[in-house]
Amino acid sequence: MADSHPSSSSRRFLRDLITHLVILSAVIMSVRYFYWRATETLNPAAKWFFYLFLAAELLNFLESLLFYFTTWSRKSRHSPEPLPGRSVDVFIATYNEPVELLRETVVCAVSMRYPHKTYILDDGDRLDVRDLALAMNCGYISRTERTEAKAGNLNNALKHTDGEFIVTLDADHVPMPDLIEQVIGFFADPKVAIVQTSQDFYNLDSFQHVTKWKNKYAWQQQELFFSVIQPGKDRFNATMYCGSPAMVRRSALDQIGGFAGETITEDMHTGLRLQKQGLRVLYYNQSLARGLAPQTFNGFASQWWRWGHGAMQVLRVEKPLFGKGLTLGQRICYFSSFYFYWISYQKLFYILTPIFCLLTGIFPLVADPDRFALYFIPYFLFNLAASSLLQGGLLSFWLSEQFNLVKLSIMVRSISGFFHRDSNFSVTPKARAAAARWGDIASQILLLAALLVGIAAGSRRIYFSEPGFQFWALLVNLIWLVVFVVLTAPILRRAMSRSEYRRSYRFPNSLDVPAKITMRSGGDANILLGYARNLNRQGFSVTYESPIPIGTAVAIELDIPEHSLRARGTVVRSHDLWVKEKKLVVSGIKFDQIDPTEQDAISIYLFWKIAPKQGDIMQLTRDSQQEEPQAS
Repeated sequence: MADSHPSSSSRRFLRDLITHLVILSAVIMSVRYFYWRATETLNPAAKWFFYLFLAAELLNFLESLLFYFTTWSRKSRHSPEPLPGRSVDVFIATYNEPVELLRETVVCAVSMRYPHKTYILDDGDRLDVRDLALAMNCGYISRTERTEAKAGNLNNALKHTDGEFIVTLDADHVPMPDLIEQVIGFFADPKVAIVQTSQDFYNLDSFQHVTKWKNKYAWQQQELFFSVIQPGKDRFNATMYCGSPAMVRRSALDQIGGFAGETITEDMHTGLRLQKQGLRVLYYNQSLARGLAPQTFNGFASQWWRWGHGAMQVLRVEKPLFGKGLTLGQRICYFSSFYFYWISYQKLFYILTPIFCLLTGIFPLVADPDRFALYFIPYFLFNLAASSLLQGGLLSFWLSEQFNLVKLSIMVRSISGFFHRDSNFSVTPKARAAAARWGDIASQILLLAALLVGIAAGSRRIYFSEPGFQFWALLVNLIWLVVFVVLTAPILRRAMSRSEYRRSYRFPNSLDVPAKITMRSGGDANILLGYARNLNRQGFSVTYESPIPIGTAVAIELDIPEHSLRARGTVVRSHDLWVKEKKLVVSGIKFDQIDPTEQDAISIYLFWKIAPKQGDIMQLTRDSQQEEPQAS
């Protein structure tokens, strides 16, 4: 082990050195490019277009500078020794999430090792949730006046509890057994108000994931924020409190009057208020709980709209750029986060510009093709390389741009939060949901149609154009439109194909869980041996050469590590599976009779053993979390 640290440290030093050199080169090439653009490329026939597009390019460069500043050096932390004998309350806030999903979170929450008390905060005031709390021997807190949405729910719980520290969990965020042990030691520093941990997810087949099981590679759309940007913000005490999973000091909340309730992003708002009081919000980059990412586009869109709308509300209410209480580094980091939403207008303009050029033949700049290549290509390639290095590779950069395009119209609409004081809090759909319909992605389809029209018009203009400036200008704009189409089309197809029909998620991989299936025909017993897959609390599937008839009643024995369970079930579906040109049949079995404690054992096994194992293929997350820790 001792030899691994210098090697790890050396690799990180070399990686950071290369990245810094590429970033500095990107900035130099950018300054060189913009000086040339401003002094030598004026289009006298369309000065308005020249200045407008130059301003858009400069705004894009500002976004890059903010990204480089935030992620120049990233903080990584080790877990201190746990503080002994402290009182900890675990808050699980819920409104209308399925009870099956909520139970999985509660089961694992009450089973965490450090002594604590778990509370279900039920803003839906549901009898079945009350019964769940009673069955799990945890606290149940509800209210009749549901003001201030989730913040009001949390603040109401503060009145009925007294733990020195509070773990905040969403209804779908299932904690690991050592969550409290890993983070409570940070609070030895009395200035620490919050420790935020990584938001990781167990459904690697969600809308926002790209997973290649055969290549053992996975990527998800929030990975950049939690693996790169949050560790960068942590250097400036500008970590964003994201609600779940995190631990909060109660006395710090008392200083600011509890969780901020004026906006629909109470988590980020609360963290910012604490930082303005000079308190610390740390980021501990480890996956200590895993949630359920939106399975469909509509859930993804709802989530991003709420985040953007709430961020704009926080910007209006707290004025972090010019208000009191923040350092310059904190102001820049928060400006970068808010600017990310405003820049959506610039990105939309970027897409519309080549369409306009190809339809009208009017261009924002005039330049000799060789001169353009001399200045633009180094500027473009160095910035591409810098972004790719920071994001974990060119593929990660490409996927990020895909998702940035599909959520572009969502981000544009979310800016309304800067002007509207009141907005309804909406819970992201976590269970059954249909794929996106035409109307759900109308703005994205309209933009794709405009791109295709631009390509058609541009192709026609190129066909009839003479060699020279106009030909090359048309070709450059046409190439950009093709790139935008290649980025947009696959993600729209994904939006219209991703749906979720199960009440709770099933882990798709083979799980090394031996299954014994017993069927009776007359007085004879037919026994089938195999392995369970697609397992959850409601059932599983088995694969054999021949189908089990739908409707067949079966007796079930599953050997989960350290636990053997028995149940009865019914075969409810079957489908063919081809493996190396051999036809097999997958039979889905639903549990009919199973003890709830047996179901709980399934949940603990899946979330504490299988989810971390499967999550290890998240390359950027894995690599960032394995970095050698730095001193706090």
